[in-house]
Amino acid sequence: MNTIAEIAPVADRAGRLPALVEDVPFLASLPAASRERLLSNARIERFAPREVLLKEGEVPTALHVVLSGIVDLSCTYKSHEYTALILSAGDVSMPAAALFQEHYLIAARTLTPARILMIDAEVLREEARRSPELALSLARIMAGQWRLALKIILDLKCRTPSQRLAAFLLRLHDAKPAGSVAEVPFSKRQLASRVGMQPETLSRTLQTLAANGLYLRGREIVLKDRAAIEDFCGPDPYPSADEGDLGVYAL
Repeated sequence: MNTIAEIAPVADRAGRLPALVEDVPFLASLPAASRERLLSNARIERFAPREVLLKEGEVPTALHVVLSGIVDLSCTYKSHEYTALILSAGDVSMPAAALFQEHYLIAARTLTPARILMIDAEVLREEARRSPELALSLARIMAGQWRLALKIILDLKCRTPSQRLAAFLLRLHDAKPAGSVAEVPFSKRQLASRVGMQPETLSRTLQTLAANGLYLRGREIVLKDRAAIEDFCGPDPYPSADEGDLGVYAL
């Protein structure tokens, strides 16, 4: 693993953090003393694209927090990778496994260059026992990830592959910052895996979407007819809610 240690330790004796870490609500919401203990042996590492962070079956030694970049949580079956969730900046990777010393059910690898905060799992468990704020913060994240996982399951149950693709692209389009261009931040093969379709059918499905008001120009998402693509997707099979309020920013 060609990682580069960037900061060690992360926090100083007063519990102050680098500006980038302060942007993570999971950390910023903790009392200074709790944060100081939690980050006493933590480190930030940089990873290149397609590096493995975690392997299926491993027992966690650290809690991984994505500071920047995109991380794929997936399993491999018969030489094919199947994406369960795609993490982005601010997300915490499989906190329940680190908190309860459970084996990872899936693997994690970077899709882009990434900066990862790594918090010692034993320190995390000890601090969660003494800090209700930390325990509540972790519970909030796990609840948000569970909500998002249920949405993905409902999409798989209630929508066709082409509808799932359209709904996902529309979501990425609407999440773009004002004045910026909406883009798919990873490969088309990864896009197919995220929505649960075979990569070889993606191009044909994109042609169907283009005929209904939304298409890709390279990685750029171009919306021509919102009413048509929304009608194509159909209503969401779940109540709308923003998991960001629960500290989850996964795609």
